[in-house]
Amino acid sequence: MEKKYLKSLDMMLENACKEDVFPGCNFAIVKKDGSCYMKTFGLKAKYPEEEKNDINTMYDMASCSKVVATTTSIMLLLERGCFRLSDQVCKFLPDFKLTDVTIWDLLTHTSGIRPGLPGAHTMNREQIIKGIMNIDYDYKRHSLIRYSDINFVLLGLIVEAISGMGLDEFAYLNIFKPLDMIDTGYNPKDAKRCATTEDRGGFFDRGYVHDEMSHNMGGVAGHAGLFSTVSDLSNFIEIFLNDGMFRGKKFLSKRTLDLFSTPQVKEVDGVGIEGEMRGLGWIVKCNNTCAGDLASKSTISHTGFTGTNIVIDRENGFGYTILSNRVHPTRKNIKVISFRSRFANYLYANLEEVLEEI
Repeated sequence: MEKKYLKSLDMMLENACKEDVFPGCNFAIVKKDGSCYMKTFGLKAKYPEEEKNDINTMYDMASCSKVVATTTSIMLLLERGCFRLSDQVCKFLPDFKLTDVTIWDLLTHTSGIRPGLPGAHTMNREQIIKGIMNIDYDYKRHSLIRYSDINFVLLGLIVEAISGMGLDEFAYLNIFKPLDMIDTGYNPKDAKRCATTEDRGGFFDRGYVHDEMSHNMGGVAGHAGLFSTVSDLSNFIEIFLNDGMFRGKKFLSKRTLDLFSTPQVKEVDGVGIEGEMRGLGWIVKCNNTCAGDLASKSTISHTGFTGTNIVIDRENGFGYTILSNRVHPTRKNIKVISFRSRFANYLYANLEEVLEEI
């Protein structure tokens, strides 16, 4: 059978490489029954010399770390009865001075905390944590949805405080190992397998986290630092499509997955009907998401600054991920933002045909 629609998706990704949306990317689309289509495109490095991409390339997940590792870790601990979403952060991090802020506030980006920590690029882990513990409100709590890396640094620290182990160790033992995500983790050992990211004045980030605050925290933080492959992420996506089951074993409860796609907060500007909405960690279907205009209401998604994204639609029984290094050689390239939604629109407009071809 001629796979006309999958070929059209391939063509869009090939053209994106030619048009410098990104040097290269890897793509995977997963169905509820576990069948998967994966493809590699372009280059994993352009400088200092060109290197052809391959399907096993490891990508810096950037802020997709927030949902794959941190949010999942938090919800695993919630299912074990370790806390309620309404619990205050200071219950687990006694030095944190904003005593009204809750775990729910952090997950929904309504905490009142600023997006980043000034001067973090010059600080070490201890200094960053001290700065966050003593941070002031930047806006009135619950008055805005304001995306914040600090929210997720705090969530990562909460995972560590409750579990008694590093976020990287907890995520490995409780997420990556059970889901057979063999190439997912922090501080990858084989830099040559990683896609190259930004030019730092003649030195190109490769195998080191691109995010400066995560880098200065030792490469392990709740907001960024994770590396992964499309094959591993296919396993991760599969649990969402099968009510929390992975290869016959329960990983998360269906109730938790339902909660992920339930809008928690909404902010509408002007005449917008959907506006910006957030679930727990994930972005739910709303205006201007990487899932495009045709996704179902149950769709959750997230993006990463380096050029990564994940879209999961339980109602339609599929999910997909595009991993790229769009910041190579420079973060000034923002073509990926519009490309993601255009790609999603084509996929959704032809969804039944695409899924039939897998």
